[in-house]
Amino acid sequence: MKKILLNPWTALITLILVAGVRFIDPAFVESVRLRYFDQLIVSQPAVDIPVHTVNIDEAALDKYGQFPFPRDIYATIIKDLYKREAGLVVFNILMPEADRFKQDQTLARTMQDLPVVLPALAHTKQKNENFGSPVQVVGQDPAGRVVEYPGLINNVPAIEKLAAGVGIVNTFPEVDGVMRRMPLVIASQGALHPAMALEVLRVAAKDSKVQVKIGDEGVEALRVPKFGRVNTDNLSRIWIDWSKKPTEHSLVELPKSFDGAIVIVGLSAQGLTQPIATARGEVWPHDAQASVIG
Repeated sequence: MKKILLNPWTALITLILVAGVRFIDPAFVESVRLRYFDQLIVSQPAVDIPVHTVNIDEAALDKYGQFPFPRDIYATIIKDLYKREAGLVVFNILMPEADRFKQDQTLARTMQDLPVVLPALAHTKQKNENFGSPVQVVGQDPAGRVVEYPGLINNVPAIEKLAAGVGIVNTFPEVDGVMRRMPLVIASQGALHPAMALEVLRVAAKDSKVQVKIGDEGVEALRVPKFGRVNTDNLSRIWIDWSKKPTEHSLVELPKSFDGAIVIVGLSAQGLTQPIATARGEVWPHDAQASVIG
């Protein structure tokens, strides 16, 4: 057996087999590599971060009724979070249609006084007006060099135009369906738009723009001027550190004070949204955003 293992023909055959697997099924090889990365992440102890998530869960439905709630309730929720000393409220609920209870203006008035970051969804079609992007491009045309979608699903104009920021909330799973990386900018309609985590960082830093340098191979540099450079790959992707975990709350069981932390409101009630597969198991979309922000 020892002679067989030391035989140069054995080494050559093994090399051919490994190369063949990589050539014939690169997705399998990539999956194995990514699962090794998962083990590195899972082995890290959980780290608390200054980000809180507030779940619209079954208890919240019992209190407020059928979802979606009237938007004057959204306004009440936002005001209550700021009374509890939230540093910045991220309201991760897309509102592409007018409120059936005709309370859009009530929410809009609240957003005039209190900063709120809203979501948008990259899509194959465009819905509602986009009121510009804070991303400033330097260098080459980003078309074909970053993740690109034909359109965006935005919130109704009365609400969208008063948002302190708007961030893309799409998820991008790997070949095995597990989410590990997130692009920080998305191209659509001739402009670059920030992912939710990047937009929250910009708004929290009280900056007016995000700067992205595009070269031959894609993104060469990305930064929020008042925060600094954010390291990404050429598609603007970053690896998500799942060891960073937010503090979670039910909407009906909130702390007296958030101590100036970022607060992300999202859905967790059964049937309202789907969890995301990650190296640590399934998490809610707003928990994923929290881990990137942290």
